[in-house]
Amino acid sequence: MSELHVLTTGEAARYCGVNFRTVIRWIERGQLKAYKLPGRGDHRICVEDFVGFLRDNSMPVPNDLAVPSRKVLLLTTDPELTSGGRQALQQMGCEVEVASDSFSAGILMASAKPVLLVVDTGLLGESGFQVLDYLRSRSEYSNLSILVVPSDDDGEKARWLDAGADALLTHRSEHGELSAKAKLLLEADA
Repeated sequence: MSELHVLTTGEAARYCGVNFRTVIRWIERGQLKAYKLPGRGDHRICVEDFVGFLRDNSMPVPNDLAVPSRKVLLLTTDPELTSGGRQALQQMGCEVEVASDSFSAGILMASAKPVLLVVDTGLLGESGFQVLDYLRSRSEYSNLSILVVPSDDDGEKARWLDAGADALLTHRSEHGELSAKAKLLLEADA
């Protein structure tokens, strides 16, 4: 998305292919959220509100206004990683879902469509390599980034990268590292 965060009524009208007076009517009726500039009375529309309005009314969202997804699936049973990891990711503005088994993860992969999967190898063990292989073989997951959180005694950390992981954490309890690596992966996809 560009640095544009607000739209004028004229810009919103051009995106919708309507007259700017129609946009003003949408605002006056409460259908489109906007605010007035002090002293001038001109309306400004936050891009997020405008995109929401377009989606609510089944109108196409222009590519330059589309906000990249920040949905993350955290696959773990570790209480520290669940709470601390979730909090670190949410502070970055991510929507975080947590799955404690591969069945739940499969359901969430299909329904939530995350762009980042954070996998705790302590939960999956050796079957984790098969999970990564499966995900990398499916076209619907071609844009999925995978961040692996290996257990401290995992002697095969490099093997996770060979299996299809995009990145590894070096310290599983370091939430700053989790945030930094997740940010890099999310920005690479944007």
